[in-house]
Amino acid sequence: LRLADLAELYGSGEIRLTVWQNFIIPNVPNAFVPTLKKALDKAGLPTRQSNLASGVIACTGNSFCKFAQANTKGHALEIIRQLEKKVELDQPINIHITGCPNSCAQHYMGDIGCLGTKAKLSGESVDAYHVFVGGGFAKHQAVGRQVFSGVTASQLPGTIEKMLRAYLKHRQGGESFLQFTSRHEVGKLQEIFAE
Repeated sequence: LRLADLAELYGSGEIRLTVWQNFIIPNVPNAFVPTLKKALDKAGLPTRQSNLASGVIACTGNSFCKFAQANTKGHALEIIRQLEKKVELDQPINIHITGCPNSCAQHYMGDIGCLGTKAKLSGESVDAYHVFVGGGFAKHQAVGRQVFSGVTASQLPGTIEKMLRAYLKHRQGGESFLQFTSRHEVGKLQEIFAE
């Protein structure tokens, strides 16, 4: 409701949604842009994000979808919360978290893709993810390759942290995560990520 109020107050009342789960408020006069940015920040909708947070996308998850195997939105927020304190990226990395094989968040095309599943932990079924790397789109089209199976939701932030640290340590020059993962076989990536 606050977003709708701000769009009407500073723009034409229109809000556009993107496939990256962002929104655009069009038709805002340049003079109002700084004020609108402050109002959005105050409303908990920052206009600037880290290279980590800006690339995370999640489907609706098991809160609202009967097919989803995991709480994708909650796990995505936890990944951002934990990793923003620990890893600084100099370029965006897309992390797609989807709850089922229907792949509404398109895990197969993220730099890192997480496909919801269930795993047994102390005899109990818990949220978990199969982890993929190397997906891409547009001129960098590629389908992600699975590197890990059944990573529990509680282990997922730590696993992704290890992956990102390994990438930053072993990349060549300023190569992207996609370029880095593309030049290694899955077995080698598993070794690198396990360091």
